[in-house]
Amino acid sequence: MLLDPPGPRGAPQGMPHWPYVKAVDDALTARGIPPGTVRGSHHGLERGLTTYITLAWDVSRTRGRGGIRLDWEERQGWYYALTDLHPYDVLLYTAITVLRTPMAAPETVAEVAEELVRHRRLPAQEFRAEWAGARDVRAAAIDFRRTRLGLGPAGRPDHGSGTREGCSWR
Repeated sequence: MLLDPPGPRGAPQGMPHWPYVKAVDDALTARGIPPGTVRGSHHGLERGLTTYITLAWDVSRTRGRGGIRLDWEERQGWYYALTDLHPYDVLLYTAITVLRTPMAAPETVAEVAEELVRHRRLPAQEFRAEWAGARDVRAAAIDFRRTRLGLGPAGRPDHGSGTREGCSWR
């Protein structure tokens, strides 16, 4: 994957969700199912500059007759596709309903992915755990969008001070 130079927080520019991309990829690798393709970027202005991730396993990395693709969008959460031999031939595309939060914990994403990659089915249980870094990634995504629109970063309350950059809380 070609990436822009690192931004101020070490993430590639234009990818405020990079820590989540990395955490999910690391969890998948730890389970022994690294995807063949890892893409992360953002949509254009017409789609609100929202961030996304695409993870794909071609037929050589899965069980069955085709591949698996996981897609994540910051506001909608996780979806999966069962693909035919050619990765663009999608047989099924649907929400991963067992992940009950848009920014699910990477370990639970990896558990769901393992079930899909090895057995082409979703696990029976639901997962409600949100990733511990979700709040920081959401804040970085808001700042990214504001910057792209020519605005300054959003101020955050300073812990306990009651003030916010540029305005006061009342």
